[in-house]
Amino acid sequence: RSNRVYDDTLGKATVGIGHLVLDGEALRVGDVIADAQVDALFAADGAEAWAAAREQAAQAGIADPDFLPFLGSVNFQLGVAWRTKFPRTWARIMEHDYEAAAIEAADSAWAAQTPVRLADFQGALRRLT
Repeated sequence: RSNRVYDDTLGKATVGIGHLVLDGEALRVGDVIADAQVDALFAADGAEAWAAAREQAAQAGIADPDFLPFLGSVNFQLGVAWRTKFPRTWARIMEHDYEAAAIEAADSAWAAQTPVRLADFQGALRRLT
């Protein structure tokens, strides 16, 4: 949680609880926002990630409710368009080849940047098999 806008590991302006600053938000690195703004951004980002996770799970035919928080976390961290960044992982999920999806996910910059989050997602995928 940071009230001060900072550059993330990819050099992108970020604030709050992992909120990527979007064009038009009039925030620059070094700016400070109020706690209420942090909470509002987190609520909006979380709602978007959760809705995307539910839609993606339905699309992939995954009914296991225990998987949703992990998919929601992926959407929160990588954005709801993560499937376009990791098309091979998504293709394996759609094929219900969860072990191959876990392996594909490891072959990415994501794995190097946040290995614990990746390992959590891999574990959730492997529990689907």
